[in-house]
Amino acid sequence: MSKIILIICIVVSIVSIPAITLLWKNQQKTVREQAHIRAQAIYQMIVVTRQWVADNREAVDPVPAVVTKELAKYADHMATFKFHITSDRLVNPENAPNNFEKYALKKIENDNLLEYADVHIDDNKNKFYRYAAPLYINQSCLACHDNQDYRIDDVRGLISIEFPLEEMENSIASSNKITSYAVIIGLIILIASISFSIYMLVIRHLRTLQKAADAMRLGIREETNIETDDEIENLSLAFDQMSLQIVNNEEILKSNLQQAVSKYIDLVKELELKNEKLDSLNKLKSDLLDSVAHEIRTPLTKILSYSELLNDERVLRQSDMREKFTLALKHNVNVLKNMFNDIITLSRLEHDQHTYHHIPIQIEYLIQDLIYNNEIDIISKNLQIMQHIEPYTINVDGETFSIAISNILSNAIKYSKENGVIEINGRKENNNYILTFKDYGIGITQEDILKLFERFHRGANAKKEYPGTGLGLSIVSRIIKAHKGNIEIQSELNKYTIVTVTIPLINDCNK
Repeated sequence: MSKIILIICIVVSIVSIPAITLLWKNQQKTVREQAHIRAQAIYQMIVVTRQWVADNREAVDPVPAVVTKELAKYADHMATFKFHITSDRLVNPENAPNNFEKYALKKIENDNLLEYADVHIDDNKNKFYRYAAPLYINQSCLACHDNQDYRIDDVRGLISIEFPLEEMENSIASSNKITSYAVIIGLIILIASISFSIYMLVIRHLRTLQKAADAMRLGIREETNIETDDEIENLSLAFDQMSLQIVNNEEILKSNLQQAVSKYIDLVKELELKNEKLDSLNKLKSDLLDSVAHEIRTPLTKILSYSELLNDERVLRQSDMREKFTLALKHNVNVLKNMFNDIITLSRLEHDQHTYHHIPIQIEYLIQDLIYNNEIDIISKNLQIMQHIEPYTINVDGETFSIAISNILSNAIKYSKENGVIEINGRKENNNYILTFKDYGIGITQEDILKLFERFHRGANAKKEYPGTGLGLSIVSRIIKAHKGNIEIQSELNKYTIVTVTIPLINDCNK
């Protein structure tokens, strides 16, 4: 209840403050508007009086200026307002303008205003409304002022009016006081009524539900029996049904607990399997680090050596030596690049982080691009590439399939003898496309062929002379299997090696 009352009071305060501020501003505006209307009325009365005197000169002795002056003196003693006639072309020094009138004359003449007004606060903090409006020359005025070069509608001067705003503001303050009392009393009654209604309609029933819930916590079931024909009654019925269901389902909960324990045991076993997989991955990481640490030394040493030689002035003067060392640097950099590419690719495949997106690939263009990428190594060994590729478009994952074929071609180049030949053939056969790569290099023993697709395994005859991590064919095997394809290797030591890749044409792009 305390929270509800507090919230209602906060909401009322939040709503009331802007409303009161807006009301106060509107009241200030109303005071100004009423004061302005009063000032305009006084001004009109003065102008009418002056005009009547001017139009009845034969019946009235004083001139309009004298009448206005006398009325001003009279108003100063008898009325709550003051007025003054003034001009910037004085005839009578008593009509000299004060600071407000000077400013008003300047604004009216320069800005072509019909009137000017402001609110003035004196040294005693009293507010006064000041109003000024021009006096125009008409035909009646020329009778007295014809010798002053005035023309009809010229500004002769102005009339300034001043009266206090205290009476108006006190009237509004009195009205606000009565209104405030009425609003406060109304809010108190409203808050009390809302609080009582909430208690009778909601809170007392919530206390009944709370009491039943406390009993339920102690193992005792109590009926709430709330009859209100609304949402509270529906809540009461739901609570009673829930408590009954809890009691009736205690045995079911025990059974479910046993099942949960059984599932927990299964999860523990699953975690053990995952831990084994993690151990395998950790072993892979260790093997990778060991292999990379060993294999990276040779190309890094060569890169460092050739870099130092390229700084030698004698080498710089010999273009053939510079070219030779530059090619050697590029070759060793490519060795490092391929090594790290293999590691990154294997890591992604091991962790299932690559999503295969099949796209149409023109196989003949892919082979040409890969040959071009390995041109430096081909030229350095003076190899001849013989191609017989049947043009065909296949649906494969562009990134990984290119990596697989590139690894096969790189192996053929690496293990070929100088001045050798590499034969690349491609053809469509039934619902497959078959690629073969044949080199006449160092070959592979039958014992090594059986283990070539294992990570880090390298042929005994390749370890001594050729750097590598033993990851290339492992990566190729995974990629080809992911494409539902097959890879086979045939070889004879020191004679030839044939790698055959078969890719099923699941979606034939050429139909």
